[in-house]
Amino acid sequence: MADGLSGLGEFEIIGLFRQAAEPGRRWVVRGIGDDCAVLDVGGKERLLVTTDMLVERVHFLRDGITPRQLGYKSLSVNLSDIAAMGGEPTAAFLAWGLTADLDLAFVTGFRDGLLQCAREHRVDLLGGDTTASKSDIIACLSVLGRAEAGEVITRFGARPGDVVMLGGMVGDSGAGLHLALRKSGEVSAADRRRLLSAHLEPRPQVELGRLLAKRRLATAMIDVSDGVLQDLYHVVTASGVGADLDADALPLSDAARALAKSAGVDARDWGLSGGEDYVLLFCVPQDREAETLAACQSELGLRVVPVGRVTQKKHIRVRRNGTWGEMHIEGYDHFKRQE
Repeated sequence: MADGLSGLGEFEIIGLFRQAAEPGRRWVVRGIGDDCAVLDVGGKERLLVTTDMLVERVHFLRDGITPRQLGYKSLSVNLSDIAAMGGEPTAAFLAWGLTADLDLAFVTGFRDGLLQCAREHRVDLLGGDTTASKSDIIACLSVLGRAEAGEVITRFGARPGDVVMLGGMVGDSGAGLHLALRKSGEVSAADRRRLLSAHLEPRPQVELGRLLAKRRLATAMIDVSDGVLQDLYHVVTASGVGADLDADALPLSDAARALAKSAGVDARDWGLSGGEDYVLLFCVPQDREAETLAACQSELGLRVVPVGRVTQKKHIRVRRNGTWGEMHIEGYDHFKRQE
């Protein structure tokens, strides 16, 4: 191919494996194509398995993140995948490549950040692999989780009429990346800390995922890692439906809005396409919308936000400044978009 992998794209590459790697064992409930693999290990429970990698100069800059933050984020992004399936994370395995110029302070800082995240979510670190890397730091975490069979939430269950909801603010991570890359715009010191923290130390919404799973509220769910638009596209494509998305209703923080105004950009673009917010995007039946809003507020003190509706037509329309139009799907793709 003349354009190399940039002409193919991350998700097309995954699709090539998905088409060829049909699971051959009955206990594989869900393989490639969701946030986690789902395995039937006998009894009422299902085993959830996920893996994710952070690579220097792709996911982070060495001088833009502390070792502790990198350790925290490396585990957090994997826990978010477990949350997206409605699961409870239980164990983690770390495989990483370290460059020769790193020192003991880096290793202990990374360890402390990773274990802080593990303690917060009662996850045991059980092993892994350590190797040398010639040029860049690589951190790959594999995480196991559990959920009862009837609790597992996939990307495949959205139905026309369902309400599309977000579990919290989006766009803060994109705004934080904007600051980390030293692009234009100024904000207060407090706003700067908030936005950088959202990008460098994302908090997985494990409790929200468990609540939605236990109450059987969500028909489909995903975590916002590639941007609201791209991740909603994954859900509707898997479910064979479409969606209307109200960009004017996106929950954006005052900090993100302030930076966007200073930089002369639209904060909604960070929510739609910035990625790495790691809040949950989920669909609930229309007749359970009020129940979902009330349960999240009363049990978690969390305000979840309706931002759209699932439709029969297999495309995504986006409302912006009161006007509806079909939207070009944008989000992070490792091969089609490079910062």
